[in-house]
Amino acid sequence: MSRSLSIQQAVRIIVEENPLYVTLLSSGLVNLSALARSIKPLVDSMVGKDTKVFTIVKALERISMNYKLVNEYPDIVKALSMAEIITYSGMGEVEIPLTEENMEKVAKLRDLLSAAKVQFIILNDGSKMHVIAPLMYIAGVCGQAKVEEYGMVRIMFAERAPVGIVTFLVQVMKSNQITAKHVLRYDNDIYVVVEREKTPLLLSIIERLRTMSALQLTQQGK
Repeated sequence: MSRSLSIQQAVRIIVEENPLYVTLLSSGLVNLSALARSIKPLVDSMVGKDTKVFTIVKALERISMNYKLVNEYPDIVKALSMAEIITYSGMGEVEIPLTEENMEKVAKLRDLLSAAKVQFIILNDGSKMHVIAPLMYIAGVCGQAKVEEYGMVRIMFAERAPVGIVTFLVQVMKSNQITAKHVLRYDNDIYVVVEREKTPLLLSIIERLRTMSALQLTQQGK
C-alpha cells in the first residue's frame, strides 16, 4: 500500500516543479492566499483529500522561509530593471461594433487623440474595435453608457522586449490577485491595462522585480 503525501510534501513538490513559484516565494512577490487557492486542486489530488486553503498558506510560508533570493528569469528581470516605466491614469475603454459608419467614427477619434498627443490604443478583434484612451476623449463615443476607469502601465525597453515577458507578467499578476484587462506587446513596449485600484499594486510589484537583479548580485557577493 502506497503512503500518501502530506500537505507540506505536496506543496513543496508543486512549488519546486514551477520556477515561477520559486522566484515569487523567495522574493516575497506573491499573495500566498491567491497562490494557495490556485494550487489547491493539485494539492487535493496529491494528498487524496479536500484540503483547507489556510493549511496550504501555512505550508507555503514554511517553504518560503527556506529559500534565499532565487531568480529563475534572469533575462526578464534584468530587462525590467533597465526599462522605463510610464503610468497613465484615468484611462477608459469603449467597444465599438465593426461597421462602416463606426469605422469613420473611430478614424475621427484617432485623429483627435493624435492631435491631442495623448496615449491611446485601438484594437480590432474582427467583430468590434476596442478604444483605450483618456476618459475625457472617449466620452463622446460612449453616449450615456458608463465606462470603467482603468490604469495603464507602459514598460519601455531600450531593445526588443525579452521572450516570455507577457506570459511572465500575466502569471505574476495572477499570483497577486490582479486580473489584467489587457497585456499588449507592441515593438519594444509592453502595455498593461488593469483596474484603477490595482495600479499601485502592479507598480509596486514591477518595482520589486526591477530591484531583484541588484539584490541577487549583492547576495552573491557576500
